[in-house]
Amino acid sequence: MTDASGLTDILGTLAALSTGATPAAVGEGVAADGLIVARAAMPGQVTGIELDPAVLGLDLASLAAELTAAVNAALTDLRTQAGVGGDAVDLGALGGQLREIQESTVRQFSAFTESLLDAQSRLARRADDAR
Repeated sequence: MTDASGLTDILGTLAALSTGATPAAVGEGVAADGLIVARAAMPGQVTGIELDPAVLGLDLASLAAELTAAVNAALTDLRTQAGVGGDAVDLGALGGQLREIQESTVRQFSAFTESLLDAQSRLARRADDAR
């Protein structure tokens, strides 16, 4: 069963996914021995690429591979900073946890309602006994 801290974790994950987490989070990736720097911001968009003029000495295939490496490193860094993790979010598991929370909440509200009805019945009996 998921407790209140589990709910907080789930809601935090959902908030990070829906709002892009902390707006200040910026991922950075470096490749080609520092000649290429890529930056990314939520929700996973590349915000800039800096190229040292020395990259002009690379052949196109190497340049493409290094750019890809820099961008992937920036996105990984961004996910780490945002607390989303490197792996994709398992929405099935998240849905299962939410169902558990919902079922637990229904049980708790049912018990609370029963307690209120019981208290109301006792108050009504006392009022009848006092007459």
